[in-house]
Amino acid sequence: MPRKKKNVSTWLPVFLVLFLATLGSVVLVFVFRAELKDSLRFFTQNSPPRNEELKIEHIFRNYPEGSLGIDVSEYQGKIDFPELQLQLENHPIEFVFVRATMGDDGVDKQFRRNWEGFGNMPVLLGAYHYYRPNENSSKQAENFIKTAKLKPGNLIPVLDIEKHSTIQSREKLREGLKNWLRIVEEHYGVKPMIYTGDRFFWDVLHGHGFDGYPIWVANYNLIVEPETEDWEIWQFSEKGRLPGIRERIDLNVFQDGSEYLQSLVIPG
Repeated sequence: MPRKKKNVSTWLPVFLVLFLATLGSVVLVFVFRAELKDSLRFFTQNSPPRNEELKIEHIFRNYPEGSLGIDVSEYQGKIDFPELQLQLENHPIEFVFVRATMGDDGVDKQFRRNWEGFGNMPVLLGAYHYYRPNENSSKQAENFIKTAKLKPGNLIPVLDIEKHSTIQSREKLREGLKNWLRIVEEHYGVKPMIYTGDRFFWDVLHGHGFDGYPIWVANYNLIVEPETEDWEIWQFSEKGRLPGIRERIDLNVFQDGSEYLQSLVIPG
């Protein structure tokens, strides 16, 4: 039986349609890849880096005049001060906060040693109190004042509040915080700084009479800047390393730079 000839006019339009569809898909892929590449480039340039080691570069790219600082406590162990290098990625460490006290009777085991060690180094030095929300605020203030003998030239005192109370309302917690701040301000003659986290600031402090206190905010996430309003210092990492300190340390940036860092110093 003779083979039937194929009808070219029948399959040619189908072939053309498939060819054009394939060609269009290829073009779309290249266009999409180009746009995606541009989008990723924009995202990379306008977002924090995802590598912890590159965070410091991001910070100084966004805050080129910023001053770098650290804070330490007994959790860093015994610091080897002769070996300590106050420089990170070619940026000098300009200020240091040392934990002095915790709650109504706690004293950091390394406070005296850290205070004396950093006191002999070319940095601005300050002390902070870790506030325990279930303990008496007046006794906590007295504990700090008795332990941290701050003088003119030191950084202003710091109240570290991070946790909610389990035995009192938020309003009562706020009253306790204000009482601590008032007692310490009356003693040193300067407004203390408040250290807290982004979320705690909005949940507890914002809009409740804490305006006017300098804010030191902690946020280690991959963000361009903290959500907290009008912050002075940003603790942007808890994974810093310095020669002379075995354990990881917190890294902080004062956004306005060396000249304005003096605004956080107790006057003479």
